[in-house]
Amino acid sequence: MKRIGIISDTHGYLEDIDLVLAATAHEDIDMWLHAGDVGDDARYMQEHTDVPVYAVRGNNDRMQPLEPREQLIPIEDTYIYMTHGHEVSYYNRIQELIHIGRAMEARLVVAGHSHHHGEYRQGDALFVNPGSIALPRDKSGGTFAIVTYDEGNFFVEFVYKQDIL
Repeated sequence: MKRIGIISDTHGYLEDIDLVLAATAHEDIDMWLHAGDVGDDARYMQEHTDVPVYAVRGNNDRMQPLEPREQLIPIEDTYIYMTHGHEVSYYNRIQELIHIGRAMEARLVVAGHSHHHGEYRQGDALFVNPGSIALPRDKSGGTFAIVTYDEGNFFVEFVYKQDIL
């Protein structure tokens, strides 16, 4: 079993990253994914946690060094495909990202950019947008996600900021 913390669109609000890391400090998180905006935030996360942090570049990431535009991360018997998502048209965006990920044999596809949290399943693939803990646009009050991969199945839990304050 693997547990993956997913965060995106933190935009320099380090106090929100501190809040997320404190709220999950006693959970078995195997890795953190930061789906872009802002790359320095992912480096900050890595300095404040003992688990690996993988990050991709978002449309607001202009600092050096830049993260890659996309990552393919192995996990047990599959892969995670992660990108910020701003380079894909909004028309059929989720389906297009799943198609890209599946072409690389990824069953978990992660993207941010919209600041709207949600999940979408297509066949054996799962798309997850964790939303934004700092600047939500979906009236959620702020979110991040924890995905559990167990015996070939993905399970998503969205964590709401108001529940960890």
